[in-house]
Amino acid sequence: MPTPARNTLAIVGAGPIGLEAALAALDRGLDAHVFERGEVGAHPRAWGHVRMFTPWRMNVGPTSRAHLEKAGWKSPDPEVCPTGEELADGYLEPLARLSELEGRIHAHAQVVHLARRGLLKGDSIGRRDHPFRLLVRDAGGRESYLHAFSAIDASGVYGQPNWAGDGGIPARQELYLAPQMSYHVDDVVGLRRSRHAGKRTLVVGGGASSATSVASLAKLAAEVSGTQVIWVTRGGREALLPENAGDPLSERRALYARARALASGADPAVEHIGEVRIEGFDFNSATHRYRVTLMRDEETRVVEVDQVLVNTGFGPDNSLYRELQVHECYASRGPMKLAAALLGASAGDCLTTPAFGADVLTNPEPDFFILGHKSYGRNPNFLLETGYKQVAEVVARLTGELATL
Repeated sequence: MPTPARNTLAIVGAGPIGLEAALAALDRGLDAHVFERGEVGAHPRAWGHVRMFTPWRMNVGPTSRAHLEKAGWKSPDPEVCPTGEELADGYLEPLARLSELEGRIHAHAQVVHLARRGLLKGDSIGRRDHPFRLLVRDAGGRESYLHAFSAIDASGVYGQPNWAGDGGIPARQELYLAPQMSYHVDDVVGLRRSRHAGKRTLVVGGGASSATSVASLAKLAAEVSGTQVIWVTRGGREALLPENAGDPLSERRALYARARALASGADPAVEHIGEVRIEGFDFNSATHRYRVTLMRDEETRVVEVDQVLVNTGFGPDNSLYRELQVHECYASRGPMKLAAALLGASAGDCLTTPAFGADVLTNPEPDFFILGHKSYGRNPNFLLETGYKQVAEVVARLTGELATL
């Protein structure tokens, strides 16, 4: 099998970070190709009805903007917060159509595994001399091997939702019932309206996703009588989405305020149950209802609902690079050096989390980088503009190292 050129770069994921990386790499002489397991923009479209907290000016990469404007693209209002659908339609789709990326974005091409050709995970000598080996599966299930001398994983975390059960593992029967429950932010007042209107829905989780779901269900309850929400969280009500009066992200500030009010009883259609864990699910196929067992200390409570929304966050899929030498954080499952830097910075909010240079983004595996939300592991404080800074640092590092070979 022929050895690829030294300037070859494989990028996993055709989201905002992956496409920014491809354009930045091409500008600096790298032969970049992007592999996307679905369509470009599939993840933003999956939460397309949800409005982002950040405005357009924070969501467009500098390299991508330069290429788009050269092609005649008109930037949306920089102060408006786009929805996921608007981000995909107004930004990612035009990016994918750029002539510079023609033939370089491979949709429906899932990278199943990454390794080093001729090496095992434990082989430590001369890894940079062996190209990365990608097992790629197309939409028809056919598999092939591709090779490149550098690789970026920008596949994100949205495809790997966390489980509902205590300790982060599935509750009883959750694995069995997961295909019929929802693990994302449903469009409950639009596309999924019929699933929730006039019914009782359980929402699990205490972050922004669950707050979005609960606020949307409360809106639906005002329109359709009989709609009810049970919102269960691991923490207590007083710790739920704490107020930040000076929050400059107005969409987030408004959502959190609404969610706190709902948890405090502002709407009789919403019941909040805090400081509980999910023990198990049962589904009655005759009534098409779930019986959910909640535990607080040693006290058991069973609630009966029509639908279940598990909004407990997302985590990285590390099976992709299990044969590479990646040092992972034991807590967040992100790359260890970055995870330690985030902890050391005491970063508690996406707006105050600093961007770190290429030295912090490196792994023991040479020329392999995890960028974007996946680099933060299960830490939710990631911004797209942080990912764009990561791209600039890493592409500069890759081209600088290439020049020294």
